[in-house]
Amino acid sequence: MRLSLLSLAAVVVHSVLGQGTWTQLEDHPGGQRYAQAAFSIGDKGYVCTGFNGSQNTAALWEYDAASATWTEKAPLPGGARQYASAFSIGDTGYVMCGWDNVNEIDYNDLWAYHPGTNSWEQKASLPGVPRNAGVAFSMNGIGYFGTGAANATWHNDFYAYDPTTDTWEQKADFPGHERRWAVGFASEGKGYVGTGESSGIRYRDFYAYDPLSNTWEQRASLGSNNRRQAFTFTINDQGYVGGGVDFVENWNDFNRYDVASDTWVPVTPFPLSVRRNGAAFSMADSAYVIGGNGQLPIIDEVWRYSLNLNTAVSEPTVENNVTYPNPVSDRLWINVPANVRYTISDARGATVASGRAANTIDVSRLPEGLYMLVVEAGPERSVQRFVVAR
Repeated sequence: MRLSLLSLAAVVVHSVLGQGTWTQLEDHPGGQRYAQAAFSIGDKGYVCTGFNGSQNTAALWEYDAASATWTEKAPLPGGARQYASAFSIGDTGYVMCGWDNVNEIDYNDLWAYHPGTNSWEQKASLPGVPRNAGVAFSMNGIGYFGTGAANATWHNDFYAYDPTTDTWEQKADFPGHERRWAVGFASEGKGYVGTGESSGIRYRDFYAYDPLSNTWEQRASLGSNNRRQAFTFTINDQGYVGGGVDFVENWNDFNRYDVASDTWVPVTPFPLSVRRNGAAFSMADSAYVIGGNGQLPIIDEVWRYSLNLNTAVSEPTVENNVTYPNPVSDRLWINVPANVRYTISDARGATVASGRAANTIDVSRLPEGLYMLVVEAGPERSVQRFVVAR
């Protein structure tokens, strides 16, 4: 195995990051739903719970991008609900909180899903009050959850979950107004929370959470439209937000957040004029938006957003000194300008490391195997395979 890996050539492809392309896929076989929770693990995406206009569900569906097929999996044991939240850490997905509007129950439970055994395991409940429509994301092996609402009370408390100890710790409160139906994502080691609504007021503000200092900092607001029930996903460690609604006006714009310049960069808008309140997950260089509603009936459509990579040269060029050594054991040197963005994906296309680098990248924690390094310096992109061998 190692000998075959060592024989790989170091191929670098220079390309320009386009605005992205939306493609409609086969409809979700689970039917028309909104207010679902979603997460991804490796090369699979998952959609769980939701509401079809009359009934909640506890169903879990797995999407395999390679075969473009959906498979129903074991349902959430905690019961049917809508407006649950979800995140993933390693090979485990987590679904928490939510609302059973039929029986008027708000939840604060946490459930872990294990794809290898298609089984669920109950974990420590959120120490805060039960609620729905909060935001959740993960970074550096820790899950984060905050905001949400229940019984006409809106919240801005914020918590961190450690899966190694199955414990929650309350962190600094979200500094914006209490709210529900906000969005949250992680990018370059910080969490970002924004948009949403409370007491009929919609928002477009965004704040960044630094887990190292347990502090928040206000960042650039999203566009000029206040909104709730927007979509969010990350591709190559960059956050995207779009869609949503403000009272009766629905939005279909999409925007990428650039951490370095603290700006929102418009990308290709969603193809339909109305889209809100559905689910989204991402894998490799694509994201998937499932279900939702708006000034239209509840829908079961599935759309894929993929980055446009237009090669600037007719054939890949080989540059042996761009990344070295190759194979590498602990530290990868990159012959590029200082302070570039990088993303490392494993052989399945799952992101395993990302951030900014100046000359070197620490890969000592990566298992042996084949990886793909993407380095971005302005509009230029370099993609190179490398091998971790010890």
